Amino acid sequence: MRYHTHIATSIAAGAGVAIQTDVAFTFPYVVGIAIGSLLPDIDEPNSYVGRRSFGLAKVIKSIFGHRGITHSLLVCGLIFYLYQLYSYEWLFGIACGYIFHVIGDFFSKRGVPLFWPIVRKKIKSPLTYETGKPSEQLIFYIAIGLIIYFLYKYSLYSQLF
Repeated sequence: MRYHTHIATSIAAGAGVAIQTDVAFTFPYVVGIAIGSLLPDIDEPNSYVGRRSFGLAKVIKSIFGHRGITHSLLVCGLIFYLYQLYSYEWLFGIACGYIFHVIGDFFSKRGVPLFWPIVRKKIKSPLTYETGKPSEQLIFYIAIGLIIYFLYKYSLYSQLF
């Protein structure tokens, strides 16, 4: 999934979380989601975040490969644990964006190693999309539509500022 699709789907999912729970759809939460939705790709030097990582992406990829540890439930759990220690809205957003990214890649043809390091095999959903193809573009536009719908249907825009 390309970076803009990760951001859009993660913000749409984050809006869904805000609607279904007592989480406020605030600016720090949404910014956290956007950042968190990009972080798992720190293991790919050519990714949006990897190109801005000052060489860290190359190091992570050389050690773990692309879609290795950064796409596992282990790292997702560690980020949620950090949120438990430091209850900041933006950190909760990062944790949510991170897990939404991993879920998004779970639906890709390449899958993700959810149970790394116990099982390194990449698993995927039976229903998949291919990065950069029309199916991903459709997912992006649906996510944008959902964001707009949620913002107005549930007045989430009033919580942003």
